[in-house]
Amino acid sequence: MKVKLAYMLLCHKDAAQINAFVKQLLSYGDCDVYIHADKKNPALVDEIEKNERVFCYSEYEVKWGSFEIVQSALFLMKKIKESGREYSHVYFGSGQDLIVKDGLYEFLSGSPAKAFVRINREIKKHDRQASRYLIRWPKRLMVRNNLHPYRFIRIFIQLLCKIGIRLFPNKRKLEKPVKFYWGGTWFVITYEVMEYLIGYCEENPDYVDYWRDSLASDIMFFQTIIMNSVFCADVSDELMYARFGTSFKTKNHPVTITSADVDKIARSGKFFARKFEPSVDGEVIAHYLALGGAADNAVEKENSRAE
Repeated sequence: MKVKLAYMLLCHKDAAQINAFVKQLLSYGDCDVYIHADKKNPALVDEIEKNERVFCYSEYEVKWGSFEIVQSALFLMKKIKESGREYSHVYFGSGQDLIVKDGLYEFLSGSPAKAFVRINREIKKHDRQASRYLIRWPKRLMVRNNLHPYRFIRIFIQLLCKIGIRLFPNKRKLEKPVKFYWGGTWFVITYEVMEYLIGYCEENPDYVDYWRDSLASDIMFFQTIIMNSVFCADVSDELMYARFGTSFKTKNHPVTITSADVDKIARSGKFFARKFEPSVDGEVIAHYLALGGAADNAVEKENSRAE
């Protein structure tokens, strides 16, 4: 199987870090990179290095927990399709990721899976997670600060929804009922799955509208479509390593990776990891940027000979 990747990256800061990650991606094999730069940081578009393999756009102001995360991903998917370039797989990640293991192209070449995405489970009506789409969430509550009063308001609204009391109920209806699923935001899927996601959204605009005022739709929107499709039998676990905290303050977000995580990442067998912060640990970033991608480049050469 000839592997060619289209990388979709949502970025909001630190052009130097983004450029280093993109350089790493381009060194691994046959790929192009499609970047969405957050409109809240207008200088970012000019600072990101573009070329015939790197494309950068800025369409949305992306707030934590907002539907703009999904909109940005759909926007990039359509750009990938409009490019007319042939890809085997599509990666969805951020500018704070890195490749942490050689052999990605070889792995994808030999894998029958259609989608590598974490699916936790189906969401039932009275699950706390159901409040994310059963409630029409005010935009002002989309604040990431874990100790902000709005976080406690969000928790209160979710607990009320769990017992059947819905403040700000989502009155939109779905023409085609679905079973809802939640999991991880980031994924690697085949181009075939990406085309299906685009087509589903175009054929079911009510499904897209249903999520517009949701909370953290990025962990449910695409996951629900995939798990209600023929591709549900071809789903494998995500290829991304992320370590979540255990305290009230950190448990809902991936904590910054440091050199102390290197052994854990190696044992995980994952090919990507997030999130990296140069101001916290630049040495661990340098460690992974030094990876050679030798196995992947070997596969690229095999792909070239096969053509």
